[in-house]
Amino acid sequence: MAKKNRRGKTNKNRTQSADGEVIRVRLPQEGEVLGQVIQLLGGGLLLTKCVDGKVRQVRIPGKYRKRMWTRTGDVIICMPEYGLHPESKGELVHRFRKNETKILFQRGLIPEEFLEY
Repeated sequence: MAKKNRRGKTNKNRTQSADGEVIRVRLPQEGEVLGQVIQLLGGGLLLTKCVDGKVRQVRIPGKYRKRMWTRTGDVIICMPEYGLHPESKGELVHRFRKNETKILFQRGLIPEEFLEY
């Protein structure tokens, strides 16, 4: 259930966990796709299975390379590269933690096979 702020409005991106902690979940914006890391290719590249049914080679940008560590099975937000190869290449935007992944599944944004890893 979303928590109401002082004006009485609810924030759609907030969810309360079992211990009462408020969790904010970043949702994909226009042009972004949810995906799951299949394989680490090395050199800042990931092989990702996206929700739209395509398998993309995702690049980790330089500002995230040392800060955002990814493993096989992590759920990420990917921005497809518009230009020559939008179906096969993309760029990492955000990585979800395990508790955020469960919230995305409860909202129906990711399929059940993304939770198996």
